[in-house]
Amino acid sequence: MFGPHLIIDGTRCDTRKLADRNIVEQVLNDYPTAIGMTKIGGPYMFEYQAPDPAYSGVSGIVVIAESHIAIHTFPELDYFTMDIFSCKNFDHEIAIEYITRAFDVKEMDRMLVQRGLSFRGPHHGKLGATDELIAAAQARLDAGIISKEPALPDAPAAVLDQRVAALTRHSDETGAGGMDGETAGKMIWPQYGVTPDVGTYGSATGATVTPLASAEAAPLAADGHMLPACEPVQVNPTASISGLLDKLVATAGPGRALGRALAGWERLARDPDTTIALALSAPVIADGLRETLVYAVERRYVDTIVASADDLFADLYEALGHAHFAGEDGSVATAAGREHTVSFFAEFLAGLAPDSVATPSDLWRALGTALPTRVPRKGLLQAAAASGVRIFTPDLGTSAFGAALLAARGNGVTLTLDAAEDVAVLARILAATPRLGILRAGEGPTDALITLARDSAPALGLAAPTLSGSVTLGARRAVASGEHHVALPADAALALPLIVTGLAQRLATARRSPSTETTAREVTPAEEPIPA
Repeated sequence: MFGPHLIIDGTRCDTRKLADRNIVEQVLNDYPTAIGMTKIGGPYMFEYQAPDPAYSGVSGIVVIAESHIAIHTFPELDYFTMDIFSCKNFDHEIAIEYITRAFDVKEMDRMLVQRGLSFRGPHHGKLGATDELIAAAQARLDAGIISKEPALPDAPAAVLDQRVAALTRHSDETGAGGMDGETAGKMIWPQYGVTPDVGTYGSATGATVTPLASAEAAPLAADGHMLPACEPVQVNPTASISGLLDKLVATAGPGRALGRALAGWERLARDPDTTIALALSAPVIADGLRETLVYAVERRYVDTIVASADDLFADLYEALGHAHFAGEDGSVATAAGREHTVSFFAEFLAGLAPDSVATPSDLWRALGTALPTRVPRKGLLQAAAASGVRIFTPDLGTSAFGAALLAARGNGVTLTLDAAEDVAVLARILAATPRLGILRAGEGPTDALITLARDSAPALGLAAPTLSGSVTLGARRAVASGEHHVALPADAALALPLIVTGLAQRLATARRSPSTETTAREVTPAEEPIPA
């Protein structure tokens, strides 16, 4: 093939990152997009245990439409090697900066080689291999001359402007100072030979793309778009959950929906202008998902939670040290454990200061704040309070908690919870960003509470967020129709651990999400409320 081949050898790194398969996989997963490439397979990950432990490490490769990206790490030696090979030009400095940040590299050797100097086939795009370019490359080959041409020969002004903007942004972040176009141009590396095409792919080429290898025509969906071909799933003994679900997207049926559910949640989590609401109608905590939800909250994969009171009761029950048991008809709690949970909640209510809580969500936050020193296990209530994630319930009055509240009133505890104000608080949280993403475990009254809060935003003088995506588990019907709304009929107790694990492998650090206490965006006189 032809094109630039960037070779990187790095040392003086964060060796914990080099040893962490999840982080290395995440770097490979994100890298193609970061440098303008198109991922078509992988990352394919391998952990090698060498006879000499110093040479053990993590290896991975991601296949891109332009060629491939591969890495081998040696954590005990504080060393890694990496290849980025592409049949189109890319910004090598940005590619290097990305890896430098990813592994905290302090020392690096890098080499740029131009592959395919003797390649005689056609190049992609309108800047393809002309007779003059082929002759010039051949002349350099014959003379043994190393070209000093820039990596982007005769780059259009727009390309250089983009590069200056990227390098200036990096300078601003690192304090290195700004730079002009001439300085940026000098930083473009020299290379061997020349690659004639400068990123001219897709519609710019004017070429017709045939999606199927054979002459068979792909069928069309009802809306007229061409259906993608299904790809058989190959077993990879070293594949991660993230990698497996990535492959399932290319299948059909529930497997495709599972892979799309992970991709949909990841898309929402990576958008800083999206508030993510989790609606728990199914009793997932009693089925064993307490720690899964704690992880999702602490990593800020969600910004607010609407849960049934029964689910929160199950959370407090387990936080107190009790276990649910798997019965034929679902999970079973012990009578002694339920009684202990009710009495603990009653004792908590009796200790509340007068007027310390005004809404049900205030009650859950106060309870979660009080738990760390009083219970042996961390649960959803505790994690949400510590992370600033508000919890709302649509059925407090009809639950075991509701009975305990009535009993507390009979014992002289004055506690007035304003349900209408709770809806207003939720509306402000949902309106804090322009877009809203909804994750649903089952269908039920939690959905109605989110809808009511979103619809109430304009009445409160707030701009209602646009519903930009949703993932529904345990139902065949999504919140809305469209590409970014996924419905997975598989039970949430099965799907949630897989999806959250895959998300953990794709997001190397905790998500930077909007605070639930952020002031909601008000509707200005010139702004029309967004229809629900």
